[in-house]
Amino acid sequence: MTRQPREPTVGITGEWPGPGPGLESIGPVDVPAALEGGPIAAPESVAVPLQGTTGGAPELVALVFLSLLVATLLSIYLAIRLYRGYRRGGGVGMLVLGTGLVLLTTVPMLLRLALSNAPSVSPVWRETVATAVQLLGLLLILGVVYGRR
Repeated sequence: MTRQPREPTVGITGEWPGPGPGLESIGPVDVPAALEGGPIAAPESVAVPLQGTTGGAPELVALVFLSLLVATLLSIYLAIRLYRGYRRGGGVGMLVLGTGLVLLTTVPMLLRLALSNAPSVSPVWRETVATAVQLLGLLLILGVVYGRR
């Protein structure tokens, strides 16, 4: 690999050729003020937030969290009802159905919440584990529905 010679920074005529292709100029600088020690006119500053926000309006985020909480509580309530029915003399199918329901709804939500706070778990693994638990719950529910008759 051979090195290309650098282009001169000042042209033959003694003028500055510009910043170069693909680069933009910072704007005009007041040279006499800079030489006399006066204030140099700087370009206007742009306010940049320190941290970006995601998720939308706070009301929308609160509504989403509230709906997740309601869905979790309803799935736990249904699982408790199915367990009580099993204890009163229902078949094993009620217990398996309740377990499948909890694995389908509650456990993946809690896993996503817990694993998102673990820095060593990548988002791909977090979603893979949560989806595998949901699949197991679906298989249990389908086993009860289409199982022994």
